Amino acid sequence: MKPADSLQMSVQEKENIVSQTVSKYGGRLMAFIRPKVNSQEDAEDILQEVWYQFSNLTNLKDIVNVSSWLYSVTRNKITDSYRKRKPEQLEDFFTKKRMEVL
Repeated sequence: MKPADSLQMSVQEKENIVSQTVSKYGGRLMAFIRPKVNSQEDAEDILQEVWYQFSNLTNLKDIVNVSSWLYSVTRNKITDSYRKRKPEQLEDFFTKKRMEVL
């Protein structure tokens, strides 16, 4: 077997692993994320970041417990999303309330 063939097999094998993992855990992870964020779009963004990180790993076979790894990364991504939010200014709050009254 040529080295290029073995490389292609490993890419194909990796794609199969990622595909199977997405199929198995996609719904579960979305159900885990959705109650913790404000919108469906935020949940989808977080899940996409998790799959991106998972698919870019070079050592997929080295992960002993895929479920545990996925939930840990997902929790971290949810936390990151809260950290990225710009805190509302107190003036913005009063401006919004004033606009609602008018």
